[in-house]
Amino acid sequence: MKKQLLIAAVAATMGTAAIADIAITGNMKVNYTNTDTNGTVSNKVNHEANLVIAGSNGDTSVHIEMALDDSANDTAQATTVGLEDVYLTTSVGDIKLKTGAWNGSDTILDKDSARTNGNYILSTAVSGVAISLEGDSEEASTSVKVAGSVSGVALSYKAKATQDEVTVAGSVAGVDIAYANIDADAAASDKSSVSLNYSTNGFDLSYVNADADASAVISGDSYFGDVTTFETAMAAGDDISGFGVKTTLAGNTVQLKSFTMEDYSASADVDFIKVIATRALANGTTFEATYTDEDSTTATSDRETFDLELAVKF
Repeated sequence: MKKQLLIAAVAATMGTAAIADIAITGNMKVNYTNTDTNGTVSNKVNHEANLVIAGSNGDTSVHIEMALDDSANDTAQATTVGLEDVYLTTSVGDIKLKTGAWNGSDTILDKDSARTNGNYILSTAVSGVAISLEGDSEEASTSVKVAGSVSGVALSYKAKATQDEVTVAGSVAGVDIAYANIDADAAASDKSSVSLNYSTNGFDLSYVNADADASAVISGDSYFGDVTTFETAMAAGDDISGFGVKTTLAGNTVQLKSFTMEDYSASADVDFIKVIATRALANGTTFEATYTDEDSTTATSDRETFDLELAVKF
């Protein structure tokens, strides 16, 4: 009997130690969307669920992300769980390694990069300067990035096969300023962005401007929303700019954004008004209502969208 109790106690201890290095998190959201495109009305309900498993052993960790996404109201998609980001991170001396498959991050200028296999990032720091080598199985994808700060101003330079990228960010008199520039090898393919953010008396104020040369396309999803889903999609040479204000009202977070997409051919400019109200509910659940009005100089491209979202994280 004593042996059985001892074995059970040891087994319980070993199980606890193994489980302690594994974390499971996730989220799910359900959206109801009403869309009125120049008098043609549609309604849809869709959902997206994500599950993340993260395990670690010393300096080595593994991240596995799975998703069930019905954003397109597709029957096959709605019942298929797919692998998304899967990667390993570890350290070898002063060198950090990340390898696997993952999406890049959205910026004002570009949407997140396509997920490819065989990605890797080797990074280290030398005298406060971060240096990284990034690529995948295609040699043309290799890039080198150097980042650091000078007198409180964050600087980065990234050299890629077909373009160079520069970012500068800092604060002047309480105003956060960020600048990004993409200098492409292809003719007339450069683009840049400037963002200003300032907080006062409970209000967060922002202004963003993004400019593209004649052959460059702005495709970001970090401030204006996913520009690829506009009724009048952004094309080469189109610019976009606008301002926003965010505050708390009666327990809700309320945002207002007003911006304009300027068509390169000057024939189809679009003015946007977006209102977003978010309320935190119990147990990590949030409710969000978003109204978007797209007023185009081409009447058939006018669109109003009302979206209700219920989301939970765990």
